[in-house]
Amino acid sequence: MLGTSAAWPAAGRAAAGLLVRSGETAVALDLGFGTLSNLQLELPHERLDAVLVTHEHLDHCLDLAPLTVARVFHPEPLSPLPFFAPSGVFNHVAALETEEQRQQMLALFEVDDLEAGGTFEVGPFRITTRALPHLVRNLGFRVEADGVALAYTGDTGPSEEIEALAKDVDVLVSEASWEDDRGILVEGHLTARQAAQHAAGAGAGTLVLTHFWPTVDRGRSRELAAAAFDGEVVVAEERSTLQVGR
Repeated sequence: MLGTSAAWPAAGRAAAGLLVRSGETAVALDLGFGTLSNLQLELPHERLDAVLVTHEHLDHCLDLAPLTVARVFHPEPLSPLPFFAPSGVFNHVAALETEEQRQQMLALFEVDDLEAGGTFEVGPFRITTRALPHLVRNLGFRVEADGVALAYTGDTGPSEEIEALAKDVDVLVSEASWEDDRGILVEGHLTARQAAQHAAGAGAGTLVLTHFWPTVDRGRSRELAAAAFDGEVVVAEERSTLQVGR
């Protein structure tokens, strides 16, 4: 886990992001505020094989900007890094830069605009997308390799599509912005209980709760989720690691 906060980073934390690895292949799913720092505690940034972003909200993609700077000043020229996201996400971040810098960014990344329902591959990973409801267009990712499957929601409100994305996965990494219905400040997100109900409906093995609003009680969120899901419930923490399969 590169970051586990929603909207803005809680003290000592980062916003949304996780690193998925299989063998020598490493893929970042979302790069919100502060995630690049945590990523570099795990591996050099140039060792990334791809970046996947769920949607354009900056708490999920803004660290694309410092990643660009790191790649510009790398001692050796780097091949363009594959970048997968819904149409417009890359330009949303690049628009914050000057035209010259924007062109620099375009030279450093190989941008692939994703549509819902598509499938593509990065190394051993087979990745499938599915549209999940949010305030802007959001794509959930299902990542499979070596007989292991992980689903990641990005930001989403309640939807049967979550269960379709996560059907029988080993791990569902789900946003859980709110503890319960009383704490909802912004629609288009899940409570911990709703995340757990979707995990149960999908038949997921383990539920990882992440994307907590900074004021949310994470312990209480876990209790609420565990009451609605019989599998393992994990509260994500920055740099926590979950090993699945071999």
